[in-house]
Amino acid sequence: MSEREQLRASNRVVPVSKEDEGRSWSKISNGVYGFTYSPASENGGLFLNEPKQSYEMHKLADGSLHIIAYATAEFAQKLQSKGAQDIEVYPIVKEESKVLVQIPHARIATAKALDRDDTNRLKVSLRPV
Repeated sequence: MSEREQLRASNRVVPVSKEDEGRSWSKISNGVYGFTYSPASENGGLFLNEPKQSYEMHKLADGSLHIIAYATAEFAQKLQSKGAQDIEVYPIVKEESKVLVQIPHARIATAKALDRDDTNRLKVSLRPV
């Protein structure tokens, strides 16, 4: 079982249904995962297919939304901090960014547009918890 499959099992998520596919985060069922090119948006949608360099997202049973991505060990450590943080992640393993992380969507304060020239790198500022 891959690391992402283990995380899906741990989060108890199943693929987004055909009925929910493409609907906004707030309208899809809880307990699902899917893929998107708009991981930091206010109200993106999830899709069943995994297009190249798209982000996996999990909507947990409690309704919380999480971005699944890869970060460097340094950025993965920053995610553990409860303070405000600036981090960058990728949808796939890239060079030193090979630690699978889960970012609570509710912590995103600001985000830059995906850097399409750099494997869809996502830079976000996180709120403190």
